[in-house]
Amino acid sequence: MRSAAVVADPGLGRAQAAVLALGAVAGCAVLAAVDPAEGGPYPACPTRVLLGLDCPACGTLRGGHALLHGRVAQALDHNVLLVVAVPVAVVAWVVLVARALGRPVAAPRVPRWALGAAIAVAVAFTVLRNLGPAGLGWLDSAA
Repeated sequence: MRSAAVVADPGLGRAQAAVLALGAVAGCAVLAAVDPAEGGPYPACPTRVLLGLDCPACGTLRGGHALLHGRVAQALDHNVLLVVAVPVAVVAWVVLVARALGRPVAAPRVPRWALGAAIAVAVAFTVLRNLGPAGLGWLDSAA
């Protein structure tokens, strides 16, 4: 097992870290305030518009809105992959901001097989949510 790398990112300064932090907070504030199920400034999913299919990310805006209001079960109903995506995104964001502020932070080491596994899970999830057998209708992103 390899040890975690501790690196300060010289490419990002305090201003960029502040923009990153404030951008994430502002994005979450907009998502909390404006329900994607009711419209808002959110783009439509190109896969949904062009093909009429749910992509692996379909439902994440509505799920994120539900999470920001403490409705975990509803969030998972919109997109069950949020269980993995949200913690990974939070860890990545914290590491990036800390490094931009000059604090050496050890990022978790991702095993080589993880990318392939993530792609396989996303493909299987997409197929099952769009073409899955009866009883798996709960995987779709419908409200």
